[in-house]
Amino acid sequence: MYKYILLLLFTFFQTEIYSEEREVQSCKPPWDVYTLTECAINMHPSYKLELYRTKEMQGRKKIAEYFFPSNPIVGGSLASRRGSVDSTNLAGGGSFNQATNFQLLVSQEIFVGGKREKAMQIADEEFRSQIFRLETIRRSIYFSSLSNLVRFQNAKKEELLSQELYQLSQKLTTIARARVKEGISPGIDESLSESEELRMAKVWKNSIRKAEQTKGELNLLLSQSQNMEMDWNPTFSLSLELSDDKDSLLSLALENRPEIKLTEKDIKLAMLRYEEVRLQKVSNISVGAFVQNDGFNERVIGGQISLPLVVWRDFEGESLIARSKSEQSFETRDLVSRTVKQEVIQALSNYLTLKEELAFYDQRLLDRTSNDISNLMEALRMGKIRVIDAINNQRILVQTKLNYIQTKSDFELAQIELIRALGLPEGKLVIRDKL
Repeated sequence: MYKYILLLLFTFFQTEIYSEEREVQSCKPPWDVYTLTECAINMHPSYKLELYRTKEMQGRKKIAEYFFPSNPIVGGSLASRRGSVDSTNLAGGGSFNQATNFQLLVSQEIFVGGKREKAMQIADEEFRSQIFRLETIRRSIYFSSLSNLVRFQNAKKEELLSQELYQLSQKLTTIARARVKEGISPGIDESLSESEELRMAKVWKNSIRKAEQTKGELNLLLSQSQNMEMDWNPTFSLSLELSDDKDSLLSLALENRPEIKLTEKDIKLAMLRYEEVRLQKVSNISVGAFVQNDGFNERVIGGQISLPLVVWRDFEGESLIARSKSEQSFETRDLVSRTVKQEVIQALSNYLTLKEELAFYDQRLLDRTSNDISNLMEALRMGKIRVIDAINNQRILVQTKLNYIQTKSDFELAQIELIRALGLPEGKLVIRDKL
């Protein structure tokens, strides 16, 4: 499942994957699901940030592998020694005894009590935890990019339909105005038709704003120019047999979601850090060796051992903090588990209800709706229907077509969200280019 991430990490550490030339080459049409999602992921600052943090973990791992907690300490001293003699010797031509004394000392602190091994375990767990954090970010951006694409495509469809319906309302106004001038209809029919035209104009303009906003979000996600046009129009379908047992689906999500695995790694990491703090009570020792010229040119060679006394600073505060963070990590896991379960319940409910709702709109109904809207104009022109009835009927038929587009969009988004919520592989969501 995580081969992709490991391969991506290898690429990151071996090459400059975020050079300007690489970015430009990886985000160019023609689009398909791989190109679009890879571009969105690789260009997203959150993903880049987590990649750099992964590289930071590599540095921490190297620090943990040091054999000694600190560099060796070299010290030395130099002194002049002068002995005294009695006055008789001085009178007889004697001299003072004099010598130069020095000392050279080298000491090295060494790990005690398995502190190095514990630090290496922590570094390894930090790296593994970062892998799951990176996968969480990657999946979030992947499904977000697909959701943005769905919203943009359906907003464009809604815009085109709204424009077509607005043009039909203009025709209705023209017919109503002509009927009023001929004295066939009362003057209020012209006002009613103009009001309906204004309503459809507002619907059309709202759809334009919605399409422009979703287009801007998609282009921003892909780091593309706001003038870029997305001409890729895929279809989405779910390739999954869902169990009727909701508890089993919740268990499946808890097993697959990288967020849960991340919290489990954080629990293990917190416990290791607590153990590391407890080991701090066992002081490291420092061993050293010295050579000195002492007395009157007497050469002395020896060794020494020093051990810090844990008296004033007993690491109780650090232990309390580490223990508290360990307890917090368990609660964080429970909190994330609840969030995941809520997401699954909501995604499953949306998917099932929207699937049933979409089934209400068969193609015959949609085709008949389009024909009925066109026939309304002819019926009004021939005087077979009143203007107010034509407006009311048109409003119902128009709303049916708009509702279909919205339901279809919501169902496609529900499929994407269900795959994400269950933590299933992206391949469960079949994406095909629309023929």
